[in-house]
Amino acid sequence: MLTNRRDFLHLVAVSTAAYGCGKQSSLPTPVPPASPPSSLASASYLSSVADRFQQSVDVYEDFVAAGNHFVALGRIFSSNPGDDTAIAPMDENCAQNPHSGLSCIRATFQSLLSNNWGGWYFMNGILQGNDVAPELNWGTFPNAGLDLTGASKLTFWARGEKGGEVVEFFCLGIGRDPVTGVPVEPFPDSSPKASTGKVRLSTAWTEYTIDLVGRDLGYVLGGFGWVAAASDNSGQNIAFYIDDIGYEKTRPNVLRFLLSYKTIPSVNAFDLVLRNVAYTYDNAVALIAFLSAGDTQHAKLIADGLVYAQQHDRFYTDGRIRNAYQAGDEILPPGWAPNGKIGTVRMPGWYDTSQLRWFEDIIQVSTYVGNVAWAALALFAFYETQGGSQYLAAAEQLGEWVEQNCRDSRGAGGYMAGFQGWEPSPVQLSYKALEHNVDLVALFERLFRVTQDAKWSDRASHAKQFVFAMWNPMQGKFFTGTLDDGVTVSTDVVPLDVQAWSILTLRDEGKPYLAALQYAETNLSSGCGFSFSNQDRTGTWYEGTAQMATAYKFTGQIDRATALISCLHEAQDPSGGMPAASKDGLATGFFLPDGQPWLYYSRLHVGATGWLVFAENGINPFWFGEKV
Repeated sequence: MLTNRRDFLHLVAVSTAAYGCGKQSSLPTPVPPASPPSSLASASYLSSVADRFQQSVDVYEDFVAAGNHFVALGRIFSSNPGDDTAIAPMDENCAQNPHSGLSCIRATFQSLLSNNWGGWYFMNGILQGNDVAPELNWGTFPNAGLDLTGASKLTFWARGEKGGEVVEFFCLGIGRDPVTGVPVEPFPDSSPKASTGKVRLSTAWTEYTIDLVGRDLGYVLGGFGWVAAASDNSGQNIAFYIDDIGYEKTRPNVLRFLLSYKTIPSVNAFDLVLRNVAYTYDNAVALIAFLSAGDTQHAKLIADGLVYAQQHDRFYTDGRIRNAYQAGDEILPPGWAPNGKIGTVRMPGWYDTSQLRWFEDIIQVSTYVGNVAWAALALFAFYETQGGSQYLAAAEQLGEWVEQNCRDSRGAGGYMAGFQGWEPSPVQLSYKALEHNVDLVALFERLFRVTQDAKWSDRASHAKQFVFAMWNPMQGKFFTGTLDDGVTVSTDVVPLDVQAWSILTLRDEGKPYLAALQYAETNLSSGCGFSFSNQDRTGTWYEGTAQMATAYKFTGQIDRATALISCLHEAQDPSGGMPAASKDGLATGFFLPDGQPWLYYSRLHVGATGWLVFAENGINPFWFGEKV
């Protein structure tokens, strides 16, 4: 017998999250290494993040981890009345001594008088039409199996809570007789069940392997499973733990995005909500950083991923791109066809164990103009250095989407911020951000230089006039943009990034605005670097500090650039990654859609690391690869 898994719903982000068994505790800010990494370490870290999902197909790494597959859980149990109650839902976010990472799975089995048995199957499942929850597929639905050809084995780790627990672990076999292996459904697993047999667990983590050599793995429905029986456990209730379940399989060319943040065990919602997120901006930065380091292989994977995402959204067909996608494998598995569309891009999210629901973040599913521009700039950089008309076409389409949907005539003109919320009716964001328009100046000017189409020159001028209008000559600084009316200048929060980005984008035209860098030194410095804005100078924003170092190098202020790079190297992780900030809770001065403050945390960050690559190598990412 079987039952279905939990509900999956697309809901607005929450500011707190529920956690599983065992209380988690926050970790201290990492101690800087005694010997700072070399400049090559930054690019090496990005490569390691890109390769994170290259060698395996994970079933479970951590709770809602980016690489997890087979996420539809099917309960199996003996047929006596009430036997289903003996198989409680597993706690997939258990923090009690995981084998590695942030969490493990805690499973339980209750022995009943009926001498029962039962367990769980981790299945690929199906998702069709307007469904927001995957349904189970026991071999009755076609074209819904993963191709794991080439996988040599399945490995996992397990331990008992008390020791002596007897459990059988297995994979494959869905739609087939569990004893004979003969198909009993029309679209079964391509191979009969493969099993460890019954194993007796100890209290120590132990690795188990299921040999798959010689198996037909061309169509896999059941990625992993376990079953326990009352008769094998002397009629005793048992509890046990499972972790790090995965197929050993090399996949160097599978489209995938880089995970933006390396989260840690904590009670902070940030570490759950951001656990599997690949922000478009971070991946665009990484693409350009890879190109600047001569790593065209990793750059191409991201470029191809961005083009694919633009063409395979689960709803939109108008050329936009979302603010974020799920890291790891970019494409939804076979059998998952939201809105009837096959091969769409995976969206990030998290499961709340208290509400038993899947959540998506309103910002991540939205489309902000700055992220569209960065994706286009990255694609343009790839096109100009490596060729490929598809990358130019994608960049043009992104630019056209901005023009058709966000051009504004109010006040100083420019372009509005984008759209926020879920399909089919996201809300237009009517404010205008200087940061977004700065990005567009570079994008539109580069499109004009390559295509010689005058429309791009006009659009660049339209964005540029807004940039100039945000300049405050009295204080030598750029304002952040306008309020929702598109006219009133927002003056309270003065961010760091636009001071550096404007200089980098405008290049020769930026010389009259070099005072913006001095304004940042006087008003936005923090420690040996810089804060995010004038609202909180109690910590260092490392990404922005790298942006300032890049701007200093670009303007020939080498001593200042060198000092900032040294500051960054002192805070750099031994892995080569840069944390986003020097402390948890660094305020930006801005607020999220739910009214919560937008904060930065001390977590290794792809975006910050990519900007360090730019600073180290003297790269202006807005114009990288330009052919003159």
